[in-house]
Amino acid sequence: MATLEVESLTKRYGSARGVELVTFAIEPGEIFGYLGPNGSGKTTTIRCIMGLLRPTSGQVRVLGRRVVAGRATEHTRLGYLPGEFHIWPGIRAARSLNVLGRLGGGRRIAERRRQLAERFDLDLRRRVGDLSKGNRQKVALIYAFQHEPDVLVLDEPTAGLDPLMRQTALELIRESAERGATVLLSSHDLGEVSAVCGRAGILREGRLIEVAPISQIVQSSEHRLTVWFADGHLAPRLPGELAGVRVVRQKPGVLEIAYQGPANPVLKWLGRFAVERIATPQISLEDAFIQYYRQPSSASAARGGDA
Repeated sequence: MATLEVESLTKRYGSARGVELVTFAIEPGEIFGYLGPNGSGKTTTIRCIMGLLRPTSGQVRVLGRRVVAGRATEHTRLGYLPGEFHIWPGIRAARSLNVLGRLGGGRRIAERRRQLAERFDLDLRRRVGDLSKGNRQKVALIYAFQHEPDVLVLDEPTAGLDPLMRQTALELIRESAERGATVLLSSHDLGEVSAVCGRAGILREGRLIEVAPISQIVQSSEHRLTVWFADGHLAPRLPGELAGVRVVRQKPGVLEIAYQGPANPVLKWLGRFAVERIATPQISLEDAFIQYYRQPSSASAARGGDA
């Protein structure tokens, strides 16, 4: 049974759009990526999940209970990391986390907090206001994970972290999922999502235009070929009959093209030339994501309610 369910969620701010007819469900032990640029509706969705906003229509269920705005629905079993984490600047990080840990009601929090601080190389004796942005983000991560929640809702969890600490945070997310926690990972860092998520939802203008495995998102997009010709001065032009093929980069003797559909027509055309070698670079998740955003809004909107 799904641990986190979002059903036809719509939130409007007067005449302005927040999200519309967003539907998805996340199973125990799953890390679900929630993708979109700033303003696409990620934070609005999260605030509805946390009960911080009242939906215009639709509903959210966490651990089988319907979320009611203004009530802390299952918050003792939920770890939340907001996109902008603010905490008392004038007191030590340890004291702040202790207060928040007691609100969470989890067990073994003090020991768990100490272990996390060691992993993140964070001195909890320092005042929060004296910490750098990256160290404040570590405090936010400890806050979300210290009570070993069953559901984690993480909004840009690695913002401000250096590469080493970023990997530590991603390892922590994987470990939580391995012990059965459900994770919603909202991000615009597509490399981060592809590193830990099995599935992802893509938001565009408040609508969910796709929910699919990461691998499927990449496979359904363009493919790439880089070709080195035996003649180092050759610069052939694509014939008009090669529909869906475009030149990505070209210089004498080298051609990089992108294509959709079967490779056979492209390979037949290349067979006219003396080819030294061919490489098939894997398309990045970022490129695939950009392609979804290039789709017409009307086509995307038509799929939004069916995700």
